[in-house]
Amino acid sequence: MPDGQTFLPASLRPTPQTPRSRTRSPIRWWLSAGVITTFCVGAGILLAGWRLNAVEITTCTGLPASAVVNLEDLRGSWIPSLDLDEIRQNVETWPGIAGVAVELKLPATLRIQALPDEICASVQIGRTWRGVTCNGALGHRLAEPNFPTLEHFDLDEVDLRSALSTGTRLCNGTIGRLVSIRKITPSDFEVTIATHILPDTPSIVRVLPQGAPAEQWWHEAALSGRAPAWADLRLDHRIVIRRAG
Repeated sequence: MPDGQTFLPASLRPTPQTPRSRTRSPIRWWLSAGVITTFCVGAGILLAGWRLNAVEITTCTGLPASAVVNLEDLRGSWIPSLDLDEIRQNVETWPGIAGVAVELKLPATLRIQALPDEICASVQIGRTWRGVTCNGALGHRLAEPNFPTLEHFDLDEVDLRSALSTGTRLCNGTIGRLVSIRKITPSDFEVTIATHILPDTPSIVRVLPQGAPAEQWWHEAALSGRAPAWADLRLDHRIVIRRAG
């Protein structure tokens, strides 16, 4: 069907309009490009400048000076690239470290706190004393021995933990102070205890790692001040003792 406009007089027909060009004016184009460029440059400057300004470290005896220096070298690092879990795990690998807290304090400060593990004994390795934690793990180096000293034990957690367990059981927390624990054989330990009543006359006791009924007699003797200078508590049917002098 013909378009209705063809039946209109020429004077009433709408004037054809020239299609509007969609091409942006140069001014608007340059303004948009300028805004985008300014944003990109500003974001780049912001990200490039988002670096660590300070590294605060709360250290302990288990963390060596070289490790502290390495942590301090993180100053100036680009913050989005930091892996806090990796930093924590690296610090926890050092002997004698019980735990590590790592925190990023905005805007640009990294806080690291190393928590020491409790040292319950010591073992001599060559000319060096190493701490032994309460769970039997080797700790950091010591300037001097931490009593009790563990002698002739394998340097693994199972053996060292067995030594500590035996000494703690025999001492019972109230009898006295553990001086040393020595492994004679895998089933024969020698424990030296300075009792509270006779601290200057240590008592040496031969025991089994798993314990024996004779230990009850020794506990009672030590609490009453009658602990012998030496006792063999490994047998069920008899107790061998030796008095001082």
